[in-house]
Amino acid sequence: MAVKKMVDNWKSKSWYNVLAPKFLNEAEVSQVPAMDEARLINRVIIVPLRDITKDVAHLYTNIHLRVSEVKGKTAYTKFIGHEVAREYVQTMVRRGREKLDVVFPTVSKDGVEFSIKAIVITEFRCSAAKKTAVRNALKAFLDEKARSEEFGRFILSVLYGKAANEAGAKIRKIVPIRRVEIRKTQLKELFDTDKVPEPEAEVSAVPAEQAATASETAPVEAVQS
Repeated sequence: MAVKKMVDNWKSKSWYNVLAPKFLNEAEVSQVPAMDEARLINRVIIVPLRDITKDVAHLYTNIHLRVSEVKGKTAYTKFIGHEVAREYVQTMVRRGREKLDVVFPTVSKDGVEFSIKAIVITEFRCSAAKKTAVRNALKAFLDEKARSEEFGRFILSVLYGKAANEAGAKIRKIVPIRRVEIRKTQLKELFDTDKVPEPEAEVSAVPAEQAATASETAPVEAVQS
C-alpha cells in the first residue's frame, strides 16, 4: 500500500523583493515567492499605482511590470504597460455624451516601441466630422509628445495625468469635453522562445508585510511515494 508523504512546496521557495523601474525610483512594490531565479525571470507583476505614489487618485490604475533581472534576493523589473480599470472608465460615460476611442502604435525618443489607448469624453453629442477631428487631434498630439520624450518621462506624464491634461487643452478648441483619459499603454516585446525560460503564472503583487503570513499559511500538497 502506497504511503502518502506531506510535502510543503512553499518551504522550498524563496521570497524575492521586487523593485519598480528606475524612472519610478526603484521603489519596493512587493515580495513574491519562486522556486529559483530562472522561474522568476519574465514573471509579470501587477501593482496598483497607488502603492507607489501613495496618491488615492491612482486607486483605479494598475501598472504591469516584468521581472528582467535577479540579483540575490532582489528582482529588478521593466515597465510593460499600465491600465485604468474598465469600471472607472464606464463611470465617465453618461447619456448625451460621446466616448471617442483612439488606439495607435508609437515610439519614444529613445527608441522604445509601444501602443497607446486613449479616450475622450465629450460634454455633448457631436457630428461625425467633429468626432474625426477630435480623434485626429488626440492621436497627433500624443504621438508627437511620445516621439519627443524618453519612454520613462512620457510614461510618468501619462501616469500623473499631465499628458491627458495637455491633450485636453488642445481638444477643447474643437469641442467641449469632459475628460481625456489615457486608459492603457502596452510595451511592444519580442522574445526568443528558444532562450527565454517559461515564466510562472502572472500574479498580482503581494505587499511586503503580507509575505511572512502567506508563507506560514500556505497549503501543503500530498504526494505518493
